[in-house]
Amino acid sequence: MNLTSTEQTVLWIYAAIVAAWPIRHVVITLFFRWLDVLDLRSPRYGGDDPPRVTAIIPAKDEEEALPECLDSVRAQTYPHLDILVVDDRSADATPEIAHRAAKADPRVRVLTISDDIPPGWTGKTHALHLAVPQTEGQWLWFLDADTRHHPECLSIVMEYARTQNASLASLLPEMRCESFWEKVVTPLAGIVLMRTYPTFTANNDRKKLAFANGQFLLIERSAYEAAGGHEAVRDRFVEDIALARRVKALGRSVKTAVAPEISSTRMYTSLSTLIRGWSRILYDAHDRKPLPLIGKILEPLIFSQTGDVALIASLVMLALGQTGPFAWWLLGLSLVHQVLKQSVLYRMYRLNSPKTAGYAMYYSLAGIVSDVIIARSLWMCVTGRVTWRGTSYGEPLASPTDRTPEGVAGPSETAP
Repeated sequence: MNLTSTEQTVLWIYAAIVAAWPIRHVVITLFFRWLDVLDLRSPRYGGDDPPRVTAIIPAKDEEEALPECLDSVRAQTYPHLDILVVDDRSADATPEIAHRAAKADPRVRVLTISDDIPPGWTGKTHALHLAVPQTEGQWLWFLDADTRHHPECLSIVMEYARTQNASLASLLPEMRCESFWEKVVTPLAGIVLMRTYPTFTANNDRKKLAFANGQFLLIERSAYEAAGGHEAVRDRFVEDIALARRVKALGRSVKTAVAPEISSTRMYTSLSTLIRGWSRILYDAHDRKPLPLIGKILEPLIFSQTGDVALIASLVMLALGQTGPFAWWLLGLSLVHQVLKQSVLYRMYRLNSPKTAGYAMYYSLAGIVSDVIIARSLWMCVTGRVTWRGTSYGEPLASPTDRTPEGVAGPSETAP
């Protein structure tokens, strides 16, 4: 039985879609070669008179994550380090944890913020804006409370910044994933973001694209101040990328390295927080514009999910007795599609979260969740409203002010 012209057209179109996946293998291989990678074999800081670094850790209701983060920061071998924990309106044991660390280690101080967020600011940018004037470090090390770091981490990244002549250095840490949904969804969400901000392009000083990861952002104070600090990006939910753009626009170098051996993070612990958190990130990372997000839905629909449709359709046709060449060709192409797709995804998942690469087999399920995340991001584009950590955003920006807000207690070494 011969193929009809329609069947031939369908198969040729589908074959072209399948043919994109070997090309992706080549692209990924090149991508991996172009990555900056930092690990335990990387050199430690080797310059004379190491500059003073201040680690700044914003913490709002972080009683579960903060102890391990603080322990890992206090364990750093880099010689000139002090630590400022910003207790931002916490209602749990975060203040007690921070003050205990301050009692145990003279390098640790605590800044307490009790007032609500002013209009036009996000919680994190407001907290960091208030924290920086309380520090003296020549370099500022902004860290999320859900991160952990090898004792040599800061020394390695400081050397990376020195040898790269970078005013801002950032890391892509290992994504620690413990629950099923974390292992399935988190790596894919990271892939979606990094396809918009490939680090080998962002690291090129001649390219306009800029990227930084606020989970681990090390910046020279002079560059931070010249870029306008967090006040200049006060309304952003991914203030890290916005700040990196401003630093790069000054003609200063911005670098990001992949570093799963020396730094890690556990971003979200449940499916609901995964969806809400990544929706917020993708919404702001794409400048709150719907068209790039629509593209993020259409591309996998065409190049990935057609494989599932083709596989199911061919099996149904064969089960119904339609055993002509079209069904067999469609089945063969769909199986090749699945093998190529899964092998590419395995490599990408392994880069984002090495210990959970096997969960790439659940990509079809992850794709559905990813579509929900992007749909939520699109809705944010329509409404302009975001709710995160109990705070709703979406009001017009207020005029900037140089006044120090009330309700801020200065850094302390011991609990009041």
